[in-house]
Amino acid sequence: MAALASVDDYKARYGEPADEARTGVLLQDASDLMLAAFEDRIGEYTEGACPAFDRAAPAVCCLLVNRVLSAPSAMAGATQYSQGAGIYTASVTYGSALGEMYLGKSDLRRLGLTGQALGALTPLERGGVAE
Repeated sequence: MAALASVDDYKARYGEPADEARTGVLLQDASDLMLAAFEDRIGEYTEGACPAFDRAAPAVCCLLVNRVLSAPSAMAGATQYSQGAGIYTASVTYGSALGEMYLGKSDLRRLGLTGQALGALTPLERGGVAE
């Protein structure tokens, strides 16, 4: 399946990416992650099955990619870094230090993939008698 957002969608929201080919691959990765969440919550994806998902998908897809592309490469593992010299100090903390792609609660809510779900269990039958 094609990505839920294009490189042009990304450019419109976040500007020109440094590497368009990498951005395209990441958009596909983000789409796969979003579709997996959809399938886990609702079932097989068909366009129009969940209008909220369809409306929000391009923006959320671009947001996921922007999180990855915004992670600094020089201190990729940093979650906290402090440095001091005399009276001067500096510290760094990154929310997504490793540049990992994830769907947060607000992303899932925006896609319409939160809230309560109704499920049903079917009893197992043996020899025509339900157990």
